[in-house]
Amino acid sequence: MECGSRKVTIQLVDEEAGAGAGGPKLFRGQRFEAIRAACLDAGILFRDPYFPAGPDALGYDQLGPDSEKAKGVEWMRPHEFCTEPQFICEDMSRTDVCQGKLGNCWFLAAAASLTLSPRLLYRVVPPGQGFQDGYAGIFHFQLWQFGHWVDVVVDDRLPVHKGKLMFVHSEQRNEFWAPLLEKAYAKLHGSYEVMRGGHMNEAFVDFTGGVGEVLHLGQNIPGLFTTLRHALAKESLVGATALSNRGEYRTEHGLVKGHAYSVTGTHKVSLCFTKVRLLRLRNPWGCVEWNGAWSDSCPRWDTMPAEWRDALMVKKKDGEFWMELQDFLRHFDMVQICSLSPEVLGLSPAGGGWHIHTFQGRWVRGFNSGGSQPGAATFWTNPQFRLTLLEPNEEEEDQDEDHSGPWGVWGAAGMRGPKREGIPKCTVLLSLIQRNARRLRAQGLTYLTVGFHVFQIPEELLGLWDSPRSRALLPSLLRADRSPFCARRDVSRRCRLRPGHYLVVPSTARAGDETDFTLRIFSERRHTAVEIDDVISADLEVLMVPSVPLELGLEQLFRELAGEEEELDAPQLQVLLSIALEPVRAHARNPGEIRIRTCEHLLQCFGHGRSLALPHFQQLWGRLLEWQATFDKFDEDASGTTNSYELRLALNAAGFHLNNQLTQVLTSRYRDSRLRVDFEHFVSCMAQLTCIFRHCSQHLDGGEGVICLTHRQWMEVAAFS
Repeated sequence: MECGSRKVTIQLVDEEAGAGAGGPKLFRGQRFEAIRAACLDAGILFRDPYFPAGPDALGYDQLGPDSEKAKGVEWMRPHEFCTEPQFICEDMSRTDVCQGKLGNCWFLAAAASLTLSPRLLYRVVPPGQGFQDGYAGIFHFQLWQFGHWVDVVVDDRLPVHKGKLMFVHSEQRNEFWAPLLEKAYAKLHGSYEVMRGGHMNEAFVDFTGGVGEVLHLGQNIPGLFTTLRHALAKESLVGATALSNRGEYRTEHGLVKGHAYSVTGTHKVSLCFTKVRLLRLRNPWGCVEWNGAWSDSCPRWDTMPAEWRDALMVKKKDGEFWMELQDFLRHFDMVQICSLSPEVLGLSPAGGGWHIHTFQGRWVRGFNSGGSQPGAATFWTNPQFRLTLLEPNEEEEDQDEDHSGPWGVWGAAGMRGPKREGIPKCTVLLSLIQRNARRLRAQGLTYLTVGFHVFQIPEELLGLWDSPRSRALLPSLLRADRSPFCARRDVSRRCRLRPGHYLVVPSTARAGDETDFTLRIFSERRHTAVEIDDVISADLEVLMVPSVPLELGLEQLFRELAGEEEELDAPQLQVLLSIALEPVRAHARNPGEIRIRTCEHLLQCFGHGRSLALPHFQQLWGRLLEWQATFDKFDEDASGTTNSYELRLALNAAGFHLNNQLTQVLTSRYRDSRLRVDFEHFVSCMAQLTCIFRHCSQHLDGGEGVICLTHRQWMEVAAFS
């Protein structure tokens, strides 16, 4: 498109913020206060219509309606099987979260860590709820989901087997915040069974909106103890896992392989001129503890001063125990740390505050799901985000055991190895999340293997990075960093990069895989981040359709088909185009036909909606010939189709410039199973785009300029029938 061309541009603007716009979203539109008030007025207890107590809420396979585990399950309210139930007891602690008959230790270990900070707990578990005044059988919880908080209400009918809670329970048998939180999480994702199996960071992030990182202990991580100590001091949530390739099993040391533990504390003490570094862990089963050095019954405690021993050691089978760092490194394989986001911490460090960008996207087969190999032809169709790092971090003393940045482990010692002299670098944390995959487990779907690459953009190429049309330059970029590619919901990486411009390219491991994603970018210093995207616009000339003279034979054919009405309907137009386009499409191996549905679109675009007069057909025919010429440029093998990855380029050549979201919708609509777009579908697409932009240009002076639409108005205008 020439710089001086006239065009119609559609600018999308946010809806005006209404009352309460900054609060949590209501899951299923259910408002806790309104429902509770209505139930109290009616004198009834709430029964949740969106998550009915019954077999479907339990699960679909091992907990399915016909499964052995689902037999004998009753749904009961706490007061029906417990004396004087409490929502939260005054002496609530991390030992109150005990696992039941569901393999969700990852969730429970995270919930136990949550209790270490009342501020975090009460963000997820809003206060003012109970079984006494105002009780109506309804409770609510708030969980972070992919960029915003969601308020989830549940009734208090819980699955009970032989008089006991089937799943999570408190050590204090009359306390019910944990099983009700578990039910809210199950409702959010569709059933209890979808919670079976997972990683602590998934729940950590959902409880805080923070960013999860994984440390593999097989690697050399100097300063790990300091990292954990400062993480807990900054209210980060920490967990540890002893990996297993054969499920959960107990070792001779009292640890459970394939199981998730909470890391709940650290302590460093000097004994006999030796520094002892201790970690406190908790098994969410509420029992089964480490029996080695510094376990509850270990005689080493006798060597410790009495005041320290009394403060640290609790001789009780509550699942919590201490172990020395070296033993921890021998028996555990992975640590998961969730650094809390600035909004949760309420902090604003000097220098202007935290800098965060959040992007929502989707990988679509045949459009932007290009796989993870930069050498592949489709890789550069993946979504792209330009990141500009402006200010390096201040010099950090990497080997100082007591140095820590203001955000949990962000500045913790040893995370990046020895200090290196040279150009100062910027610390940036990138987090990629697969959205909504857990709730699709009942359909047999699971997490895809995903990750991201980071490429450096040289200054001399920066000016060319204004739209996806710059993709031809991408293979020449130098890769600056990359994340691991994992089959997890959350994949994060801390990068140390020089100030400058970068391209972040998230992708699935396999080309063609489809899923929604959220990309978050965090830095302590100033940065900018934008998605590489086009504005929505059309060259004005493609909307102004001049009338072209017809060949005599074509005009006679029109008049014969139109008859006395002198206008064609959709079936008549279909006949005319099948004859008229035959010589034009003769070069294609599979020319195809123009379907009746596409003819209806053409009538809406060029005629009166249901019929087409001769002057209108002249306009239509002239435009069809132009669309044919454009299509042929991208049908290199004369197969009658073009690669769906190139649909955007074909639309650009025809004068339409669309953003990623709209191109994604069009690609999904018009591609076939072989990821091809034929001429007939290309014509249908062009006709509908022409209608949309003509409609919008009617609101502009002279048909040229910028029209602003809210996202809702745009969806109404661009709704494809």
